[in-house]
Amino acid sequence: MSVDDKEAEPTIEQVVKGLQTVIAERNGFQGDMENYDDMANADLLQVIERKRGLPVALGLLYIHAAQRCGIAMTGIDFPGHFLLRVQANGKRRMIDPFHGCITLGPAELRELLKSFSGLDAELEPKHYRPSSDVDILLRLQNNIKVRALRAGELALATRVIEHSLLIAPEHEGLWHQLGALYARQDQDHKALGAFEQFVTRCEDPLHRTRIQAVIEELRERLDQETANQDDPKAIPARPEKSGPATAKSDQKSNAPIPLFPDRDA
Repeated sequence: MSVDDKEAEPTIEQVVKGLQTVIAERNGFQGDMENYDDMANADLLQVIERKRGLPVALGLLYIHAAQRCGIAMTGIDFPGHFLLRVQANGKRRMIDPFHGCITLGPAELRELLKSFSGLDAELEPKHYRPSSDVDILLRLQNNIKVRALRAGELALATRVIEHSLLIAPEHEGLWHQLGALYARQDQDHKALGAFEQFVTRCEDPLHRTRIQAVIEELRERLDQETANQDDPKAIPARPEKSGPATAKSDQKSNAPIPLFPDRDA
């Protein structure tokens, strides 16, 4: 090749082909379609070792490799399925890290959207919204949390949200989820603190008022428990919990609780 050819910027087709060849074909990184809900598919270290994972976990590897090679790549917060957008020579392509870095055109994207959001869904600019580094990490953590909840592992789900708050301490939804999980595990002091953090960040007046009522209930219960401890003759009695975030029903103790935002994959 001439010097000019060697220094010329590669075409978008060459970039995509290079990613497919090196990451998917040569190194064998693919989505785990046989055991999709395996917790290991959301653990980045295990994904690297097993060469199998969820879209967002594999997407992180593609983004890291692209950045090291000077390739412009962005994570795309597509509903239900994390995608990547690669750019070269003024052209863009949407690629799917889960299926060997295949390219997706408008028809494929529309079909993917409808499979997740319903037949009436149509592509909109918001579906191409780029994900920040923090958003991508939170989406990966969310996948672990969702699987922990499905397995009834509340303690693990709680730790995941605690770790997520180290990444995004101002995320009001995470504080709400954490308070709900603490309450489900009868950790009222921690639930109170988490809900107080939520209220200071929540901009929805109705939701803030509802959680404030839960906070008052938690305070009353904690005061009563303190009073019972101070009075040796008192019979400890734990009132039934109520409220949107702390209510218990006759369901199993590990039943799913309403959490947001939940974006799988």
